[in-house]
Amino acid sequence: MAPDPCKLLVVDDNPENRDLLLDRLAYRGYQIEIAENGEQALAKIHHAHYDLVLLDQMMPGMSGLDLLRLLRATYSPSQLPVIMVGAEEDSAAIVDALGQGANDFVAKPVDLPVMDARIQTQLLRSQADRESRLLDPLTGLGNRTMFLSQLEATLARHRPGKSVAVLLLDLDGFQYLNDNLGHHVGDQVLIEAAARFRRVITESAIHPSTMLARVGADEFAILLDAALVGQAQALAQALLSSLVRPFLLESSPISISGCAGIALCTSPQTIAAELLRDARVAMFNARQGGRSHCEVFDPQLRQRAHARLAMAVDLYQALEKNQMAAFYQSKVNLRSGAVVGFEALLRWRHPQYGLVQPSVFIPIAENTGLIVPLGNWVLRQAGAQLKTWQGKFPGAPPLSMNVNVSVKQLKGFQIVEAVESVLDETGIPPECLHLEITESALIPEIDSVREVLLRLRALNIRLHLDDFGTGYSSLSCLRTLPFDSLKIDRSFVQRLESDPDSRAIVETILTLARSLHMTVVAEGVETENQRARLLDLGCNEGQGFLFSKPVAAEIAEQSLASRLAAA
Repeated sequence: MAPDPCKLLVVDDNPENRDLLLDRLAYRGYQIEIAENGEQALAKIHHAHYDLVLLDQMMPGMSGLDLLRLLRATYSPSQLPVIMVGAEEDSAAIVDALGQGANDFVAKPVDLPVMDARIQTQLLRSQADRESRLLDPLTGLGNRTMFLSQLEATLARHRPGKSVAVLLLDLDGFQYLNDNLGHHVGDQVLIEAAARFRRVITESAIHPSTMLARVGADEFAILLDAALVGQAQALAQALLSSLVRPFLLESSPISISGCAGIALCTSPQTIAAELLRDARVAMFNARQGGRSHCEVFDPQLRQRAHARLAMAVDLYQALEKNQMAAFYQSKVNLRSGAVVGFEALLRWRHPQYGLVQPSVFIPIAENTGLIVPLGNWVLRQAGAQLKTWQGKFPGAPPLSMNVNVSVKQLKGFQIVEAVESVLDETGIPPECLHLEITESALIPEIDSVREVLLRLRALNIRLHLDDFGTGYSSLSCLRTLPFDSLKIDRSFVQRLESDPDSRAIVETILTLARSLHMTVVAEGVETENQRARLLDLGCNEGQGFLFSKPVAAEIAEQSLASRLAAA
């Protein structure tokens, strides 16, 4: 029987280009499907398998590079080869495409024999990758190819009334370990983790056909034949517990944790790759529950994953369609009630879902790289608004503006250039611009972003450590960081009246800040009693619903004008 023809997806907004490629590539024996834009391409790739994608670099709306970033968040270059087609032989465009994960680049006008040769090369490489050795050379375990092959065989002999389970386990913070201690340390962690998992599986003796494989950089998969969900959960917890004992590497103990997802099959029609995908969806959901968490897949998780993908597509168009908005919440002097500044908060006016809160779309933006253009946008908006308000409401000291910055924005010096640009364009005093970075997100990445923080502080802007008390900063760590202010997390403020421990934490934070010559801002102040308690403890600045909710700029300005008129 002849092998099935390779299936290619052509993504191009120009119908003439599509028709030309469709005719020529079909003549060469390929099975061709077309998509007119990035949204169509994503939908097709989600529902069908393609051996290669030919992607136009410049398209309206979602560009080829935008689509490529989304694809590379799910598919590696060997899993889904992408050849970028550019308008001209532009070295910068080629470097950009290859840097984003394109397998190759073809310039327009397309030389069809050259394109055909490059398609063949990429298809052969992809096939060679899939047919590479079935064992992981580092751990000695089976690799992804072997695992899927074994899973397919197990599903083929599936017996009614018996379930097949896939357990997927991921190591937390592995990339950080590689980046900061070196790949040789990361390799030792993988080798030791694999050995621990082998012992746990051997001792559990759930089933003789249990298979352990390494299916990703820090992902391990376990195949359980004829296992009940309770058995799979018990094994998952045992595997996660085996990571609790510190790893002794280069004479130093290193703590590692993980999360796990479980997917069960009760039907012989289930496809192996889909079952592994469902386990990964459950694992990603487990990660939201914290360390050493395990989750069992249910179809709603897949629906939520699809919804996140759809929202990611919408988010690419949000800035272009003017759907983003900056809201502002006032910061006040707790004693006098005077407004001393504002915090800029990003909102998304979605045409279907209404006003979307940042807790929903910011994680999507961080995972897709959109956080950088979104962050730059809100930084420019906030800077321009501060200039306006400082002109209308002059004071001593002048109003300040806080802007939240994701740790993802601190990877590289682009954020420094963005801040310099805002300061130059607006002319606002640098000390009036305050950047907020969340403590729990910053500390694991501190070594990789320290130089960027120092460069930012050299601009004479102010740096605030947000949600302080929820992470794990040490005193020695704080002494070496260029922060000017700590923001007390709202959870401590809200329990200030009823929980002695929260009061003690707030008091400790204030004492710590004074010793480090830092200012303190309390978040989430909602009652007069909380305000009075904070003043008693020595906290002089705060924000919260007691003073104002986050509101549009016009409302914030009206409120500020009314306060000043009444003063």
